[in-house]
Amino acid sequence: MTTHRLSLLAGGASALVLAALIFASPAAAKVASAAAKDKAKPEAQKSADDLGQVIIVTASGRDKTKMQSSMSISTVSLGQINDFTPRSEAEVFRLIPGIQAQDTAGPGGNSNISVRGIPVVTGGSEFVQLQEDGLPTVLFGDMNFGNNDYWTRYDSSVARIEAVRGGGASTFASQAPGAVINYVSDTGGRDGGVIALNKALGYDETKIDYAYGGHLSDTLRFHIGGFVKDGSGPTHIGYNAEQGYQIKGNITKDLDGGKGYIRLNFKRLDDKEPTYTTAPSLASVSGNQITGFSVLPGFDARKNSNQSIYNQNFQVLQDNGQLTSVPMEGIHVKSTSIGGEFHYDFSDNFSVHDALRWTDQSGAFRTQFVNVATTSSILGSTVNGRTVGSIVYANGPKQGQVFTGAYVNNNPNIDTEMPDMGSFVNDLTLTGRAEIGGGKLTAKAGWFHMRQSVVQDWHINRQYNELTGDNPAQLDLFSGSNGAGAQLTAAGQAGFNDNWGSCCSRSYDLSYIDDAGYLALDYLIGQFDIDASLRQDSMKASGWARGGVAGPDVTVSDNLGSATLPSLVANGPMEVLDYSKTYTSYSVGMLYSLNPDTSLFARVSRGGRFNADRQILGGNFNADGTLNAQGATTAVNFIDQQEAGVKRKGAIGDVVYNIEATYFRAQLTDNNYDFTRITLGLNPVISNVYHSDGLEISGNLRWGDFSLYSDATAVNAKIVATGKIPHATPNLTFLISPTWDAGGYALGASINGQTSTWVDDANTYKVVGQTYVNGFVKFRPYKGLELAINANNIFNTLGYRGSGSLLPISANQGVFQNSAVLGRTVTASIRYKF
Repeated sequence: MTTHRLSLLAGGASALVLAALIFASPAAAKVASAAAKDKAKPEAQKSADDLGQVIIVTASGRDKTKMQSSMSISTVSLGQINDFTPRSEAEVFRLIPGIQAQDTAGPGGNSNISVRGIPVVTGGSEFVQLQEDGLPTVLFGDMNFGNNDYWTRYDSSVARIEAVRGGGASTFASQAPGAVINYVSDTGGRDGGVIALNKALGYDETKIDYAYGGHLSDTLRFHIGGFVKDGSGPTHIGYNAEQGYQIKGNITKDLDGGKGYIRLNFKRLDDKEPTYTTAPSLASVSGNQITGFSVLPGFDARKNSNQSIYNQNFQVLQDNGQLTSVPMEGIHVKSTSIGGEFHYDFSDNFSVHDALRWTDQSGAFRTQFVNVATTSSILGSTVNGRTVGSIVYANGPKQGQVFTGAYVNNNPNIDTEMPDMGSFVNDLTLTGRAEIGGGKLTAKAGWFHMRQSVVQDWHINRQYNELTGDNPAQLDLFSGSNGAGAQLTAAGQAGFNDNWGSCCSRSYDLSYIDDAGYLALDYLIGQFDIDASLRQDSMKASGWARGGVAGPDVTVSDNLGSATLPSLVANGPMEVLDYSKTYTSYSVGMLYSLNPDTSLFARVSRGGRFNADRQILGGNFNADGTLNAQGATTAVNFIDQQEAGVKRKGAIGDVVYNIEATYFRAQLTDNNYDFTRITLGLNPVISNVYHSDGLEISGNLRWGDFSLYSDATAVNAKIVATGKIPHATPNLTFLISPTWDAGGYALGASINGQTSTWVDDANTYKVVGQTYVNGFVKFRPYKGLELAINANNIFNTLGYRGSGSLLPISANQGVFQNSAVLGRTVTASIRYKF
């Protein structure tokens, strides 16, 4: 059976099971006894999966459970995440229906995260906001080399993850019209803790996860947790590529017998993780269909990396003309934050909530990009004014020998320095309640303020190295045959800061301040709950940016000799930013409770988001820093959304279940600027309208020791002007996760996959969809002690998610280039809960 058919069958089975539960009769739901409903749940399903029990705190107009909310909401529990054994934050997000996470960039972040067929036009998470305890980690999810998933790590300090998808997010968060994903911290409500040791089997990785919390008195409680991690990772990099830690904590003082609380919190994150760029494979091609993948000789995309002990460090040219050496450390982020919350119910009818956080944040993005070039295309080409006559190993065991391999990597090594990505955020909310006309009115008014710094320096160097998965060596080019003649490169470097041209030798110091006032009204009368909300975001941008101009020629020596290399430096004319821009979002929803176990809901919304650093050095500003006509057009993008759905919880015999199904429509008007299109000979200004509609179904059931979580999202997406399907947008994504937990032991699996996707917006090639299987086994020999084995991609499937490119090498074969899904990884863990 093909993987495409398996994907369809698995997704179809999921939808059929869940649909059957929707139409279960209320009479059948009442058959189960109260004892059956209250039966102890497996750990994987505790606390976060019940439509009627968990109060949603994310992007909500008033205190509601999922059953009572007219929005599409998912909660993911601590146990579910641990069973799934995610290897990155983006893999966590694949547990959320409607979220399409291109989760192949690795544990450091840099993933593209889209929702409900709304495409990622330029990279990052343009319309999805990541939060910690209700406040955004960064203001913009798609900052160049600073996406929002850089700065967040899941560990045992997190009680659960909540996700609000669709238009409801438009008015309860800024810059998030597609979805809000919120990491909700444990606040010490349960006395005790956990410590866990996770050890990789077959590769070098060790992680310790820990948490402890509880009550210091009847009114004072605390929680602290985090992780420590070390190793070279599943791609077998030849040095210590993974190294980091996080510690998060909070202390809460309850006030006046539960009328409110004051909470102080802090976080320190210092984490260095490799980032997985292109991992090429041989592709079988039939017409415009890429039907399967096989290993490229010398490079297995499932377990290899182009990072090596021979490029563990590389040189960059600073704007002052000085050469410095930097480590090839992937994504290295440092974040220190302190914050607090205050909540108080002055009466049954009036309450105040305020949350704030100050964050000192910095980092670096340093990695080796990969592009597969044939050796024959390099020989005879012109590099630094001379014709290439031969390629020679610059270091490694073959140093000085002529390179004769079929393929070369000619993509840059990149050093992006982020000395300041810090922020300050405050969200103040006043809530009033009154009984009017036989119903209950809840009014919420708030003010959101956030200042975001974006300070970066880019160094994009031309270079050449061997294309192999086993410590690839750097390659030098010579003008003569067999290493004779002029040396054109040194240590593999061909030029400094000049790989992508003057656009991308850049330096900038930017500041964005977003002030947003919002108002939400919620009226509950009888079985109807009607809500409406309005938000106005006002952005103030300031700062400067410089692009590249010709720099000095730099003489660099290596073990083979020396070469004089050209450069660009970011000393071009200063572009000034000094502008303000305002936009308004709205959302209107209604929920009708057929009975306590079934709700129908509908919502209409319009939400916007600002473009930030992606506007600079693109001709968008006047000399005084104000927006010109093009800049005003590309400053804000809007999404119009409509959705309708049903939520149900209940029981059939001893089977307890809950389910949610949502039909959605979305239309995005995206005006943007993407400098990477310049290198492809394309217009960097993007102006498109995108449309998507589809169906989300998600739910879970419990039957004794057995539980099942499942979701499926079917999407019909297109670019309105061309009728083409946006790249990296599958028609169907699905997840099926069964678990059997008998107390002393547990086992389970998760089957996740998607149908085929197009590699680009022109729909040049379609990539086959694939399915991946994870699994776990747990043993609990003593109370509190758990031993486990977890495996991801059990069948070691070679595959890709997202876009990519194809280098044809014959009529029915080519080399496919994109970051790949990791192959089989297995970890063993010992966890003690006390």
